[in-house]
Amino acid sequence: MEVEPRRADAEGSDGDGAEISRLCRTLVPLAAAGKHAEAASTYRWVTRASSGAPLEYGDHALRLEFCALTGNEHTGLDLLSLLDGVGDHAEAVGRLEFFASAALLTRRLTETGYGEIQFVLNGPYDGLTLDLLHRRMRAAAFVEAEELDEGDPTGCFTAHAERKMAAKPVAEFVPLLPSAMPRVPILPPPGLSAEELVTRAEIHNHRCEPEEARACLAAIDIVSDDIAPRLAELRAIFFQGGDTEERLRRAAAGFRRQGDEIRFLLNQCWLGLWLVFDDQAETGVALTTVAAARLRAGTDDRAACWGEYWLAHVLSGQGRTPEAYEALRRGAERARAAGDPLLHGTLLCLEASLRNGDGEDPATTLELAQAATDAFIVGNVGEKAVEAVEQVRIAYERTGSLDELDVFVEHLLTTLPVGGPERLRGHLRQLRALSLIGTGRFAEAVDDAYASLGVAASKGKDNAEHWYVLVTALHGAGRYDEVLDVAPHTIDLLGGLPDWGHRCRWMYADTYRALGESSRAFNEYAVLAEILAESGDTGHSYISVSMAAAEQLDLLGYGANAADFYAQAADAAVAIGGGYVAATCRNAATLSRLRSGDLDAALTALDAAESAVHAVETETAPAREHLNAQLDHVAAHVLSAAGRVREAARRALRAAETFHRIGEAESARDVDLLLEQILLGEGG
Repeated sequence: MEVEPRRADAEGSDGDGAEISRLCRTLVPLAAAGKHAEAASTYRWVTRASSGAPLEYGDHALRLEFCALTGNEHTGLDLLSLLDGVGDHAEAVGRLEFFASAALLTRRLTETGYGEIQFVLNGPYDGLTLDLLHRRMRAAAFVEAEELDEGDPTGCFTAHAERKMAAKPVAEFVPLLPSAMPRVPILPPPGLSAEELVTRAEIHNHRCEPEEARACLAAIDIVSDDIAPRLAELRAIFFQGGDTEERLRRAAAGFRRQGDEIRFLLNQCWLGLWLVFDDQAETGVALTTVAAARLRAGTDDRAACWGEYWLAHVLSGQGRTPEAYEALRRGAERARAAGDPLLHGTLLCLEASLRNGDGEDPATTLELAQAATDAFIVGNVGEKAVEAVEQVRIAYERTGSLDELDVFVEHLLTTLPVGGPERLRGHLRQLRALSLIGTGRFAEAVDDAYASLGVAASKGKDNAEHWYVLVTALHGAGRYDEVLDVAPHTIDLLGGLPDWGHRCRWMYADTYRALGESSRAFNEYAVLAEILAESGDTGHSYISVSMAAAEQLDLLGYGANAADFYAQAADAAVAIGGGYVAATCRNAATLSRLRSGDLDAALTALDAAESAVHAVETETAPAREHLNAQLDHVAAHVLSAAGRVREAARRALRAAETFHRIGEAESARDVDLLLEQILLGEGG
């Protein structure tokens, strides 16, 4: 090999590093000056330029600070993954800046209601709540500052850390991507009593809004005896652990002491479900069955319906789905009579979900899921409406009626009332984007993909699929700069989804190719080839990626390296019976060897190409003729370079005749030009 191409022309030079640092220092000032578009563009650029570069914690600290002060706290969470190595960073000021910025970010997250969320990181901080992580980061920043201030009576580093950690937002929200939306607040209104907060948490629980419920619970300071059982039950549900059963039983005892039979029975329903999934099935089923029956016999319609709901969960978990369906039907009829759209939709949606899972009649499932969707729209319950529409989608996919799904989605989008659930609107646009992508209408899908991601992210519900759909739409639409902005994060999210992950990596590499950045394109193709090989996937995808990597190496002038990639693609093709592809790769490898200036290697490669082409028997006659003409064309180049002019001319003439005969006029013209050069003594 001439060089190690994976490092050739790599980004991250000192000059690039200085530019990244300079631009990072402009982020907060730009936002403070109201230049939000410029600030966002700069943030995207430095994020892209920092990808794969050596860690500069001072720069990352500035990005963290920007996120914390511009309403992008949750975007900044991704940067906290760098905490795992900051303690080993040699530069003390960089450590101080990073710890202080991390403290600022986690302070803002705690202030906006996310302090009880656990931070997930494989390292010393894994599992800490963001509130506790804030305190750790604050302490670490002061330790670094005090060491830097040693011998300096002014304490300038400590003062600097204090100022940074106490900074106030410079902008309410700076959208980093088109259609980005500010995070929907989860904090309850100020001034609510503890009882009002508990009631709100119960409502959020029923509406499938766990973050909002946890924020209400976290806001409760003083607990009176009259709400203590309700609070204990909610905390057991939303902060589950090894003592969940014990806490639920304590809540039940409290309800009994208060004489609140309805809450006691509902508690027993939930406790029974917990026991079933805690390997105490017999006890759990009995507990929920008895409690649900007693609620059914009572006069509280809503409580009776929730009893049927939990009973259906317990029964379905034991494979007793006919009984679960019966419980859900009883509950749905009672909920409809009670005029509670949330409860009615919840029961219908669970039955649709169970029927989809069991492969039951899709027509019945569709009817249930569509009715649930209508109920949730009436109740303006976005999260549950999304769940119901997903059951509609699954049912249509089971019947192969994707056109009908498109009609359903379009109808809902056009009829959804103003002020209706935005979360549902965003999900419908996601489904429309998927449909447009499926029919090759990528440019039309972009706006929907951006919008659906924006709505989902504003609720903390964005997932790998949202990002993957956006990358796919942008790539297909040729909006390559935007692909570079979102693909790296998408690749990180797709770690557990190899098929999508590999496809996304390919689009990322292909984007660099399309932009003419061959070095970066090669790097990404090579990474993907390694990943595929390590996973044992050396089939068609591996072959295509290896060939693409080789093409970029040829463009960069690394012919020998390119030939190696073509050769490994050829070997992989032979292994799966792809003789035609293998022969094509051998032809390409021969030209790459010639371009590298190694004539002996090119002649050896030509022999391998001759053997590969002659071994192809399964293709149609036109395909074999094309392959033979391609081989003759390659041979003419190599033989001419070797001074074997007569042989070269004969092979070129035969290639030209074949290309003309099979209607490949452009290839024929190329060979005619080569033949002319050979005859004039200019070939090679």
